Amino acid sequence: MKKWLSALPLSLMLGVSVQAGENCEGFTQGMTCFEDGTKAKADEVNANFKALLEKFSQIGNGGGSSGGIVSYTHWGKNSCPYGAELIYKGFAASGHYNHSGGISSLLCLTDKPTFDVENVSDGNQDGALLYGTEYETSGHGIASLKPLHDKDAPCAVCLKQAALTLMIPGTKHCPTGWDKEYEGYLMGTRYTQKSTHEVACVDINAEASPSSSNVSQDGNLWYPTEAECSSLPCPPYVQNRELSCVVCTK
Repeated sequence: MKKWLSALPLSLMLGVSVQAGENCEGFTQGMTCFEDGTKAKADEVNANFKALLEKFSQIGNGGGSSGGIVSYTHWGKNSCPYGAELIYKGFAASGHYNHSGGISSLLCLTDKPTFDVENVSDGNQDGALLYGTEYETSGHGIASLKPLHDKDAPCAVCLKQAALTLMIPGTKHCPTGWDKEYEGYLMGTRYTQKSTHEVACVDINAEASPSSSNVSQDGNLWYPTEAECSSLPCPPYVQNRELSCVVCTK
């Protein structure tokens, strides 16, 4: 950009000019006037040049005043909140709840998979196994989620013009100056199960995957997360109360 700017006429850089002999409004017309030897008004040149610098500044900051683009996963939904763009949607997946090893990461698995069919075998090699995620909500404290018991959990990966994204456990409010993408409940593996998986912030208005059945498959399981006062300070936390969460951007 510096090299390009250095090639501009000095009169444009300084805004030194007299009355124009033709229409030089707008940057493109202004440049044409200079190339033709026509003098543009100083205020028009300065305004055009200022607009150009602001445009370059926006490009350098990621295309807008926000300073960039971030992505986040919308757990429990197959769509994105207002103001965010859907990258893809799919199914929440991880390792089996009762396996002592395997996958612990929580993944948003696409609903449009592709396979390297010429280089893979469909036989069971007993390697890393990936399972869909079911809600376990029938008797676990959140009335609005009880109808989702044993149903499969969807997810969506979303794009938002922002500089930062943050999930805050324990609250449904974003800090001052941040935008709320969605609020929900912390959900994760039950404490008695062998396998430990990542916790998720599941939308307060979570839904089932469109292809979900009512039959329990017991792969990866999502339970509401409760506070335990034996080590957490109470107050502010409350014994056995389900914990909220919020996803924020800035």
